[in-house]
Amino acid sequence: MEPFPQPSLLRALARGSVGRCPRCGSGHLFRYWVSMVDDCPRCGMHFERSQGYWLGSMLINLAVTMGIWLVTFVGLMVATWPDVPWGWVMAVVVAVTVVVPVAFHPIARTIWVALERHVRARSEPYA
Repeated sequence: MEPFPQPSLLRALARGSVGRCPRCGSGHLFRYWVSMVDDCPRCGMHFERSQGYWLGSMLINLAVTMGIWLVTFVGLMVATWPDVPWGWVMAVVVAVTVVVPVAFHPIARTIWVALERHVRARSEPYA
């Protein structure tokens, strides 16, 4: 039996959503905010499988950013209706569009690793 068996999808996503290794739950996966280590320091799982691997991570980041943007935009419009201060609303949503993708970047990567590895595990071992 391997020392780190494949976790359930829910457990892997929970670990990924807090920036930890989806397989073993270890932290310290990033050297800097946007620079991920090649392998997990605890279980040795290799993260980037091939060129273009992080496209899924970018899609997750984009979806979360657009969701937060939409909620912020509609929320500010509803809260200030009928005299919407458009300049102020635009300043806030532009700030959201700049801050959220940078802040969410590490989480998007670890969530992507969790999703991809869980789907891939059906056809090959969790490596």
